[in-house]
Amino acid sequence: MSHNSIIAGLDIGTTRISQVIARVNDEGEIDIIGVGEEPCQGLRRGVIVDIDEVASAIATANKRATRMAGVNTRSVFVGVPVIRVSCAASHGMTATSGDDWRITALDVKQALDAASVLAVPPDREIISVLPQEYIVDGLGGIQDPEGMTGIRLEVNARVITGQVTILENMAESVERAGLSIEGRILEPVAVAQAILTDEQTHRGAMLVDIGGQITQVVAFYEGTPIQFLCVPVGGVHITNDIAIGMKIPFEEAERIKQRSASGGENDKDKDEFIQDIIDARLREIIELIESETREVRNTGLVPCGVFFAGAGSFAPGTLELASEILDLPAQIGKSHPISVPKGIEPRSLSQVALGITRHVAGDSRFLLARESQPSAFKRALFNLRGWFDEFLKDFF
Repeated sequence: MSHNSIIAGLDIGTTRISQVIARVNDEGEIDIIGVGEEPCQGLRRGVIVDIDEVASAIATANKRATRMAGVNTRSVFVGVPVIRVSCAASHGMTATSGDDWRITALDVKQALDAASVLAVPPDREIISVLPQEYIVDGLGGIQDPEGMTGIRLEVNARVITGQVTILENMAESVERAGLSIEGRILEPVAVAQAILTDEQTHRGAMLVDIGGQITQVVAFYEGTPIQFLCVPVGGVHITNDIAIGMKIPFEEAERIKQRSASGGENDKDKDEFIQDIIDARLREIIELIESETREVRNTGLVPCGVFFAGAGSFAPGTLELASEILDLPAQIGKSHPISVPKGIEPRSLSQVALGITRHVAGDSRFLLARESQPSAFKRALFNLRGWFDEFLKDFF
């Protein structure tokens, strides 16, 4: 099994750590070959507050995923929440390197690398560079220039930066788990890869991912993110509201919320009371989204409507409130069909981790970067060392 054909996506969620290991086949499609999850209490509203707790959960999720996959993956692509991220427009240019002037993946990477050269404050770090359009010899509006012929390649891009503290704590947690970060992808961008089509992101769509303690939003137009938003409220807050309103333990409130999402308690008065509690919190979340995305929506840039993802999106009444408040068609996003190991329910997979593997498989820059990594012999030694370390931990 080729090293370059294996991709590991890591979702450091507020309530659980999830890892998905995928194999890229010859057609560029992915097959899920390993899944690992572990509950985690080391984050608050998407931010790591206990590195050791998070590192332990990452190590456990990785161990489960690698055992199922039968490969010892020691590097991961990790999702980054859109907390305190900022976006800056940039431009990059390079000359094509091929003798026949045919644009290669290396040319694309060099153009994007040139776009990433800009002044960044010391408290911020570049997360990713997202291309808006490529320009070949003055002809713009190109989405994928690979294979085209030209002398000069330019790119208009959005450079996404994040707060150094958040990114460093994430890197430290991954490293303490015995892994390394191969790349970073914004979480809502990854989820969009899992549930939206190219046509939807090109025509214009909004994705709302309601997680445990935060809700992340990204709006797409012409295939490129044009706005990010993070609301510090999520599904856990709905559960808390039910617990307080009904004077019951949190665990029981969570079970009631889950039953409400699947049809209610068959007690009309009780169901109405629960629904009122849920509606109040959902309205708060959606009204915050409405106020922050008004300009994008009023200019008609999201004609495909709003797509919901995340466990919190299954709360009853979500779509009705969203349609009313956002004045857009609303639906629950469905993950693209995927091949999974026997016994794994596709709907149970982390859409962030799944979307990461799709994103990486479709971006030749990541695969190109692997070509310049150490030799297979050195990688084998590193993997052997990782396996031996895990063996010692299990043995002792």
